[in-house]
Amino acid sequence: MQITLAAAAVLATSIASTGIGFTDADTVGLRSLQQARAPAPIPVGHDNVEVDPALRRYTGMVIAVGRPDDEGRIYSFQAKPIGPRSSPPASNELRGWRLTILAGKRFASVFEVDGNTESEITVVPRDGPLNGLAVSDVFIIEEIAVAPRPAQQSATQMET
Repeated sequence: MQITLAAAAVLATSIASTGIGFTDADTVGLRSLQQARAPAPIPVGHDNVEVDPALRRYTGMVIAVGRPDDEGRIYSFQAKPIGPRSSPPASNELRGWRLTILAGKRFASVFEVDGNTESEITVVPRDGPLNGLAVSDVFIIEEIAVAPRPAQQSATQMET
């Protein structure tokens, strides 16, 4: 500590004895330079949709894929909530909401929820099967109606 104070004192004495003074921007001719400014933030995202903070949503991860029907199509899966303020939904609370797959082979696929329990989610067959969905895939379910559209490709059609 004493060495640090001694070094600071020597440095201050050296600066004072050289006659170097502190000046402002006008004195050294820097007034005409434009001030450096940080660039303005640029809004980015996947689309131009403003997300309503009051929009109810449920985020989760697939922990098991449901049983296939007689034709091998899967329309349900077991899920667990993930993320802040996410808890298991009440029975059929998510009916009619939009399910979007956020990770995995079915990334960006959209389905309408037909019904749910606290741990199982079933989709409307009209949107196509969930074939290709896997354990650890992440999804979001939002209180947004799904617009009618043609059925999505099944996982078997996607592979060929």
